[in-house]
Amino acid sequence: MTNIKQRGWLLAILLLALTINLSSATKSLVLCNDDNIVNPRAIKEIEKIGNELKAKSDISIFLCVKKDINNQKIKSFEKNLLKGYKKPYILLTLSKAEKKVDIATSSDVKKYIDIDEVLSPFSGTIIPILTERKGKDKYSAAMLNGYADIADRVAKALGIKLKSSIGNTNRILINILRVIIYGSFLYFVVFYIKRKYFTKKKR
Repeated sequence: MTNIKQRGWLLAILLLALTINLSSATKSLVLCNDDNIVNPRAIKEIEKIGNELKAKSDISIFLCVKKDINNQKIKSFEKNLLKGYKKPYILLTLSKAEKKVDIATSSDVKKYIDIDEVLSPFSGTIIPILTERKGKDKYSAAMLNGYADIADRVAKALGIKLKSSIGNTNRILINILRVIIYGSFLYFVVFYIKRKYFTKKKR
């Protein structure tokens, strides 16, 4: 009878340990998302991509989307947020009110990603969407594309294949969007210069 009780307790302890391990393994990579600024559908895709990369590389890509950060410097906000989190990690942060977006990484991950390239309005996948689209949904699109871009770059650097990758289709669309945005801007600059030149000529 004693052996049966002991086995029962042992089984209970093993099940508890397994439950704790599973819950920590599936811990959300979305640290904050005020008022569902990024919609649930995009969050689901983000976590799918992040969990696959985490399983294959042990690198966590966190996401934090805030309504505002009380006019803090975004680097200070990120530093405080990341206290206690285990390396290696990457954090993609957006503050809606301050109109700030940034990427922070632990020192051991910097070699896998060019942050300036991801955040560039010319080569990146975040800024073109934020500057062109209107409405709440632009944040969902920008964060999903930015997050996926980061994951793909890290995976490529490590020689990892991600099944959850959103692939090149979105990048082609973003490149088209980028051409439209900066093409339009260039057109208006040329138009303004021409108009100013001809007005002066007439005088």
